Amino acid sequence: MVFAKVAGGVLLLLLLACSEAIPFPPATFANDVRPNDKKVPPLVPPPPPSTEECTHAQKVEILRECRDYITNVPPIIFIGNHSLCCNAVRNVPNRDMFCIYDLLTCSERSMYNERRFKYGLRNVCRPRW
Repeated sequence: MVFAKVAGGVLLLLLLACSEAIPFPPATFANDVRPNDKKVPPLVPPPPPSTEECTHAQKVEILRECRDYITNVPPIIFIGNHSLCCNAVRNVPNRDMFCIYDLLTCSERSMYNERRFKYGLRNVCRPRW
């Protein structure tokens, strides 16, 4: 029994000595090195922001043509893809309703439903093919 304990202790010392002699590759992050020692490819940067911006005239046109759909007051009139409202939405670069919503004043924001304005108009007014 004593022999097994001594052999186990010697084996442990040998393993420790060998592990110190073998240098491990430095990794700055846990996911930086894969098991086959190949580097992880860098993340793709996000696309640059759009240089086209919405205008005050586009905001006015959307408020005029889409007011029955984006209003907070019932009745809510649903719009069709071929409506004047959707034509106004498609005139905004990338149908960016967040940009138009940012142009609204505080009093205008209280009059219109934010969810229908930002998401509804963009989803209903898809480009025509």
